[in-house]
Amino acid sequence: MKISWDKQYLKYSLYAFLTIALAIVFSHIVKYLGVFLVWGGGMFGVLGNILSPFIIGVSIAYLLNSSVRFFGEKVFVKMKTFKKKERLRRNMSIMTTYLIVISFVLSITIYVVPQIAANMRDIALRTPEYVSFSTEAVNDLIISIEQKTGYDVKAQIDPMINNIVERTSEIVEHIVNNLILGIAAITSGVLNAILGLVIAFYLLQDKDSIKKWILKFMKILFKSNTVEKLENFGREVDNVFTKFLIGRALDSFIIGCICFVGLSIINVRYALLLSIIIGITNMIPYFGPFIGAVPVIIITLFDSPISAMWTALFILALQQFDGLYLGPKIMGDSVGVRPFWIIFSVVVGGKLFGVIGMFLGVPVIAIILSLVNKFMDKQMEQKSSS
Repeated sequence: MKISWDKQYLKYSLYAFLTIALAIVFSHIVKYLGVFLVWGGGMFGVLGNILSPFIIGVSIAYLLNSSVRFFGEKVFVKMKTFKKKERLRRNMSIMTTYLIVISFVLSITIYVVPQIAANMRDIALRTPEYVSFSTEAVNDLIISIEQKTGYDVKAQIDPMINNIVERTSEIVEHIVNNLILGIAAITSGVLNAILGLVIAFYLLQDKDSIKKWILKFMKILFKSNTVEKLENFGREVDNVFTKFLIGRALDSFIIGCICFVGLSIINVRYALLLSIIIGITNMIPYFGPFIGAVPVIIITLFDSPISAMWTALFILALQQFDGLYLGPKIMGDSVGVRPFWIIFSVVVGGKLFGVIGMFLGVPVIAIILSLVNKFMDKQMEQKSSS
């Protein structure tokens, strides 16, 4: 007896079976996704701890590469002793860069860090005074409002104030309890940084041979045309990131120095600490100056409302100077991204990766837009030629 199969029926049955199977698989993936993420996060955490000196070394080598290249191509190449000795010239460039960086770090450690530590210790000791001052100011405001309106504002606001005080106490206690762990982490970080400096030295020394090895490996995997495109893309990425990082760091350093001089003239307490906050947050485009200004003004307000007013006006003027003159003068059109995309990249990067995402979002969006524009131009050329 010959069995006749309905092909249409079999096709729909197969579709139904695949749909049900995929739904079951998806439900199991969702069910155990948390376990997978925890396991994967743990594995990445362990791997990150093991490879952290190498990650730090690669980062240091990348950041110092521009300086090494500058000394090699602009300074030592003009000296007869090093002109025809490329290896010696590179070693001298690396050692000169290391000497400058280590001198700068030691200067910061000897002269700046103790003052910052003293300022932070003083702020911690004066925190109860700040809390008391704030409480008295709020109570005076509540009494004034109640006298004018006759409404019992205190009963509504007291629970909120008590909650804020309790949370503040918990935060301070948490900081004190984790101080030893923080010192241990700093010690571990210093050791990793030293190893990273050693690794970075050899990476910078063997940069050309490493680059040749990577290109040879890529030629085994891809066609020559693809390798050339990837090499051009890597060169473009390096150009965007280098210009942005160096330009932003120089701009923020100058702004921090100007801020320190200005706050010292105004006679603001903790001028050095507040200037460092302004300089560091200035690394974040657009939002950075506002993020840094808020804690600076609040800290100054506790010490002196008049000083806080002058500080706010000075920071506003400094931001205008940076946005209208200094920033464009140093950075120019380094990333070639319109303000809308800069704001977009900062917001999205901050949501996804925090402060690092806010900072690195701009060069990343610049590279993405460059790729999209090239793809669109290519498509337009193909349409116009067809």
